[in-house]
Amino acid sequence: LRAPTIATKNNSDSFLNHILRRLFNFDKDQYQYKLQEGLKNRTGFSLGRSFISTNHDDNMTNVKYIGDTLDNRDLRADNSTRYKLPEYTFTPCADEYECDSTIVTYTREEVYIKVSSELKQSTNVQYCLTADPMITTDMYGSCGVQEDCACAYCIFGSWCVFQVCDSQCYELSGLDTEVATAVKHGVQVRKVCASCEEETNHPRFTNEDSDGIGYCDSDAYGYEAKNSGLVVFPTDDEGTILPGALSVSAWAHVTIAGTCDTPTGTFKPSDHGKISIDATTTLLMGASGTVAIAPDTLGYSNTYDYFKGYIVKKQYQTSFIPLWLKTKRTIAEETNCVSELGNGLTVAGYSEGGYGAFAIAEAAESAGIDIQAVLSGAGPYLTSSALLTTGYTAMVDGSFPLSRRHYKIQLGQSYSSTYSGMENYGAGQDLLADSWFVGSTQYTKYDAINAVTNLGGSNRLNKLVPSPISIDSLDVWNPAAVKFFKDAMSEGLLKPCDDIDGAAAAGVDRLCQALQASDLEHYINSIGTKYSYELCFSYDDDAIDSANVIQGGPAFTNNAFEVTGNHDEAGTYCIRRFVNYFDSPNFTSYVPQRTGGYCGVNGSASSSSQPSSGPSSSLSYEPSGSTSNHPSSVPSSLPSPLPSETQSHQPSSSPSTSPSFGPSESPSTSSSSESSESQSQQPSSAPSSSSSS
Repeated sequence: LRAPTIATKNNSDSFLNHILRRLFNFDKDQYQYKLQEGLKNRTGFSLGRSFISTNHDDNMTNVKYIGDTLDNRDLRADNSTRYKLPEYTFTPCADEYECDSTIVTYTREEVYIKVSSELKQSTNVQYCLTADPMITTDMYGSCGVQEDCACAYCIFGSWCVFQVCDSQCYELSGLDTEVATAVKHGVQVRKVCASCEEETNHPRFTNEDSDGIGYCDSDAYGYEAKNSGLVVFPTDDEGTILPGALSVSAWAHVTIAGTCDTPTGTFKPSDHGKISIDATTTLLMGASGTVAIAPDTLGYSNTYDYFKGYIVKKQYQTSFIPLWLKTKRTIAEETNCVSELGNGLTVAGYSEGGYGAFAIAEAAESAGIDIQAVLSGAGPYLTSSALLTTGYTAMVDGSFPLSRRHYKIQLGQSYSSTYSGMENYGAGQDLLADSWFVGSTQYTKYDAINAVTNLGGSNRLNKLVPSPISIDSLDVWNPAAVKFFKDAMSEGLLKPCDDIDGAAAAGVDRLCQALQASDLEHYINSIGTKYSYELCFSYDDDAIDSANVIQGGPAFTNNAFEVTGNHDEAGTYCIRRFVNYFDSPNFTSYVPQRTGGYCGVNGSASSSSQPSSGPSSSLSYEPSGSTSNHPSSVPSSLPSPLPSETQSHQPSSSPSTSPSFGPSESPSTSSSSESSESQSQQPSSAPSSSSSS
């Protein structure tokens, strides 16, 4: 027998583990866990890997014990039983910026250079025409490739070994021109931290929760948490925050599995390639002239010692509202009200962020903020129906992406008596199963939740889910819940949780209530013409099924915009479309108004505010052609926008390569191009042959 080649702290111990597992199918870690639980039950002490401590005497900086120490996380499941949380490990991020610190200040030209270098690095493939002289224009359309592609190596006149398309090249795709147009200002980039407790008790707080949603109630989970977020202030040529009432934009981050892979955690200006799509999009939104806010959300970065609320509506609200209030207060105090947050808010997000965008809008509307628009893409909006019914089908037929199977662990953690105040908290109806096997290794609910709280990470969480993708992959979920949704699919029920008696008989009624509480169908159907919104989606999305749009009804489909491609490819189209919105008439014609509160209605400086005409009933993404409120000249290093007819090759409708917009251990900026053809806003019954513009 040979010892494993994996480096460990104790090779002899690793070798012994290897022998035991090979010969006796013995899992030492599982045995140690059971031993710890037994000792704890008998002695009241918790035996850790290298220390012993009690719940009341814990000096470990990277561990937070839950139970007796945090009363607001111990809720009664019923009239006679008090649910007590197990102990989990909560690990902080190593390289965090300090709260309320300025990370970097960029001029307008520096913003353009930074964004361009990041996007070019992730977009350009080998042999791009702009980078490699061996590709010539006469190669376009040759060797059997499409007209907007060239063949680098052609064999026998018809077999192309390597092709490069304009959509894979930063400049030729048109993305460079769009970035140059979007970047109108310099920026200050900060990490801001704020809590509901601090901001709602400020003497000049005015934004009450008029609809009684409860996102900042004193008993809300995370009420006292200092949520962190990336905030980008637009500046003039001297680096001063722009004067007057400023519009606000919010970016809801894409799905992230790692505690530190947040907008603030992935904005590393000194490290090339360390700016994620979340940080880059927020930077672009700020440089367009808005004060851009991107919450890290509860359970991440500065609030690492809280449970993550993945697809739990209230957590996005509890994370955003304090940051908006803190930013509003900060800019008023620092500028003596020369600058102020106006009352206009545009919210955007993709994937998890597509869901989070509407959750944020609901809370902002309740707080009296004027929603200008919501730009959402590929969101799992229907949490109590399409998310789980189509999710079940995708696992059974093996079509769900193998690399994203950690979604099941993340969702399971959120709905398994961790996030207090939820309807199934401590009710014995958790979404995660008590235990399951991956191969010969048994994992427990505790293992899964502890992996999420202890830094998480997609690679780590993926290992907890059986693979390849099949019905066995759902072993991580409560068998009663899996059977409930399986039966619903076989009976053709699109909204199984609406069957209250059936859910109760299956033993999942409380779980259904929790899922329904976070379902966005009711809110989206209530929007009407109050503000403009769009749901960008693809019928070919392999991670978030299009049923999350189609089954929502007219309020969804009448405001849907169809693109093509899988989850990653659709993301390149949708996010690029969102950025273009900030140069459209819908955005540039909106005049934000002073809101009072910290400054008074007129402020201490003159304001150019005029009565707002209100948001348009439909979204337009065409460039406004006017930048009267922004510098009229373009720095010499920024390319001037070119008319489309001067570009000899247009982007392809479906890029052959696409970066990942899902979670990763180290999120990286990504972008690609889209078709120049426009598309109907009313989704058809079959995938369109062209993508969005």
